[in-house]
Amino acid sequence: MQGGRDRSWRRARRAGLVLALVVAAAACVPLAPPPAAPVYTPPPPVYGHDFPDPTIVNAGAGGYLAFSTNSIYPYADAPLVPTAQSSCPAGFVCASTTDLGTWTRGNPTDALARPPAWQMDPYHPLRLQNWAPAVHEFGGTWVLYFTAPDPSGDECIGAATSSAPQGPYAPVDAGPIQCDFGAGGSIDPSVVVDDNGTPWLLWKTDGNCCQLPVYIRSRQLAPDGLSFAPGSSAQILIGMDQAWEDGSAGGQQPWKKGVEGPAMVRASDAYWLFYAGNWWDSGAYGIGYARCTSPAGPCAKPHRGPLIGSGAQGAGPGGADTFVDQSGQTWIVYHAWDPSAVGSAANGTRTMRLSRLDLSQGTPVLGAGP
Repeated sequence: MQGGRDRSWRRARRAGLVLALVVAAAACVPLAPPPAAPVYTPPPPVYGHDFPDPTIVNAGAGGYLAFSTNSIYPYADAPLVPTAQSSCPAGFVCASTTDLGTWTRGNPTDALARPPAWQMDPYHPLRLQNWAPAVHEFGGTWVLYFTAPDPSGDECIGAATSSAPQGPYAPVDAGPIQCDFGAGGSIDPSVVVDDNGTPWLLWKTDGNCCQLPVYIRSRQLAPDGLSFAPGSSAQILIGMDQAWEDGSAGGQQPWKKGVEGPAMVRASDAYWLFYAGNWWDSGAYGIGYARCTSPAGPCAKPHRGPLIGSGAQGAGPGGADTFVDQSGQTWIVYHAWDPSAVGSAANGTRTMRLSRLDLSQGTPVLGAGP
């Protein structure tokens, strides 16, 4: 999932240099038959501001906190990691549906205290970009993961820490936790904890920027979440193998295809991997899923098409994550464009949506929002 206009321009610029080679390679990629119609469409937004790639943390008595990509905020007010908070006041137990349906800008507005020392955007040095955050608690310390460019121009996954879920988070300056150098970079972090209490980091290898394969990967984390477990190695969970995931117009725009934005949850004797496919800046973008035996895989895609696709209330859904509210209900949170203005070229906004998620029937079943 991508941050905004700047990211798409850079990706197109890099990919354009190798377009002929990519088109030839694309002909060799096996694709599934055309997908079935989407089985679910987005409900109305719960937060009307631009808030792409949302993730929500259940902070107990402190309410619900949300974090997002900093895609289209104005220069004079550009938080690195924007935040929002539910209507639940601090110190009170929240009602699950009422407080998830009303959101205001967070305090602090920016979850990340400052850019890490290693971050740089060589194409737009005055506008540092951060996107696709993930937040997880490790033994009383909260860790914020985010995507940002390093001086090489490759995208990397950084980490920052805080004693409180809302932050501000102090970045780890020693370097990013993950970079797929030479493979397109690493974006879209998320965390899942397995049955043994072991945390894993998931991310996308961003190969569609530069004629390389695109994968969702995972790797076991150390107990503090700030490094990988000694002796662990990255595992490939899924790649692009279904027709709906390809938005390249027959290879004419090869950077517009792939899978990204992973989020995994454990339920019903399986690990459910949700991901986005196609091109983030279009109505063809959607959310698919795979069923995995563990955070290391193997994974299979039971459904030939997106689980969530465009509809009357929202277009191009993506950037999904899951969380459990204080009543025990599992939710999937994601963004979608306003159907009247789809894409950054139309000055559209990607607003936050919530749907109930039931995995007890051996397949994802989505219900109404708050």
